[in-house]
Amino acid sequence: SVNLSAPNFIPSFPSACVWSAMASTTGSLLAPLISLVSLLDSLGASTWSLRIVLAATTAVLFVIHKAGTDRHGKKRGGVTWDALVHAFVVGSASAACVYLDAHAKDIAGSPEPFRTIRCEGPLTSLHRIVPAVTWGYALFDLFDSLTLGPAYIAHSLALFVVMGLVCELGQSHTIVPMLVMEISTVPLNLTQATFISKSNIVLAQISFALSFFVVRILVVPWIWYNWVVAFYEEERIEKEKVCFPHFFIYIVIVFGIFFHSLNMFWFIKLIKKIQRKLSGKESINNTKME
Repeated sequence: SVNLSAPNFIPSFPSACVWSAMASTTGSLLAPLISLVSLLDSLGASTWSLRIVLAATTAVLFVIHKAGTDRHGKKRGGVTWDALVHAFVVGSASAACVYLDAHAKDIAGSPEPFRTIRCEGPLTSLHRIVPAVTWGYALFDLFDSLTLGPAYIAHSLALFVVMGLVCELGQSHTIVPMLVMEISTVPLNLTQATFISKSNIVLAQISFALSFFVVRILVVPWIWYNWVVAFYEEERIEKEKVCFPHFFIYIVIVFGIFFHSLNMFWFIKLIKKIQRKLSGKESINNTKME
């Protein structure tokens, strides 16, 4: 079974010179991503304490929150800047990780999600630290939600616990593909911006709807489904290589069905909202989900 006793599991990554060599011989989008990983490794990212990443992220977000609100606590420009920055950084970084996962066999010799199922560790240091950034955001959000009510507190606490568990158990990389959902949060945070034109507000709303559908309804469930199928396939063919206990797959299935159903619930509400806007029953500027 998987070793859950190492809170800051540090895998063995290819050296910086190996990354540099791969970047120089690889085309398309893979080359700059490998160069980014090489840069992170040269800065020591493969050995950073995830608790330090948690603390640093929380501190940075507090600074952004302070700068993004006036003395009355009102959002500058109508945007929740801390949430926007987190969504942009984590959404783009996790998307990069998913792209790298597609080339895992070329990079590390074995494909994803089989590497994860065999507990071979994160593919890159980027995979390792991205969830710790969301862990820090969850801690910041928990403090921020104390004045917003029980529902907000529960959401922040749940996110903090889940991210904390995977980070502390040395399995942070296992949740990275799910964080791709943050991509749709970027245009959502711009739908109430007061510094852009009405036409750009409409563009942000359309971008949110499209990205929500593509990422949360298509891509993430597809990744989850492939993971479940790969788990059963690995158990059937090479059971001794599966490091997770069998009951773990049921946890993955139950949580997956729950979150995908929740996303579908919000997507249906989003479709109904679009229909109201197109029929003129609702103002185009109304971004409240009802």
